[in-house]
Amino acid sequence: MVIELDSQFENRKEIIENIVRKVIQDHNIEISDVSFDNLIIHLSLCISREINGTYIPTSESQINHLKSHEYYGVSKQIIDQLDQQFHVEIDENQIQYVTMYLANINLLDIDFNCEFDLCDDETEDIINETINRIEADLQLDLRKNKEFYTGMTLHFYPALDRLQNNHQLTNNPLKDKIQAQFQLEYKCAEIFNDIVNEHYHKRFNEHELAYIALHFGTALKKQ
Repeated sequence: MVIELDSQFENRKEIIENIVRKVIQDHNIEISDVSFDNLIIHLSLCISREINGTYIPTSESQINHLKSHEYYGVSKQIIDQLDQQFHVEIDENQIQYVTMYLANINLLDIDFNCEFDLCDDETEDIINETINRIEADLQLDLRKNKEFYTGMTLHFYPALDRLQNNHQLTNNPLKDKIQAQFQLEYKCAEIFNDIVNEHYHKRFNEHELAYIALHFGTALKKQ
């Protein structure tokens, strides 16, 4: 099921943004604009799935790992307020996602249980088509790399939201360095961009692609 980025979704996202911003300001937590945007999109999608009667479960080891983190309590406060605002009961394990974003923990360093459905069918198709084309064009096999698959899935939703609403990032300070020093990874990102264009008739700009290339860089290191 593809979650439509309609006006209702946008209104919900604005409410979530206000709640999260107030909580992190009350606790004097600093978070980058990119992490904040990604967190808001993640929570918006999470609540949409709750309202639709679905959610994204995660492995018990993950929540146990992050319960002791200093930001876990703040994250729980955010989830509790969202529960009250939208009259839902968000899966307790979702607190870990908020904790990761607030603490800037690398999503790819977490041991996700990839047996769960983390994405809709079209997103899965795009990632699988990308993997197939990279294997055909560059002779690189990323098919068995679950960390890459999960990282791309979690990154894709907020990036797609920015793409569809013409709010792509334009200030990636690592863009030039990534393009110059990680040419293979950037080539993989360009292949991904071609697949996205085939599905949505839009392309990511170079700033967005540089961030996407980082996911490929992590995957290639584990080859």
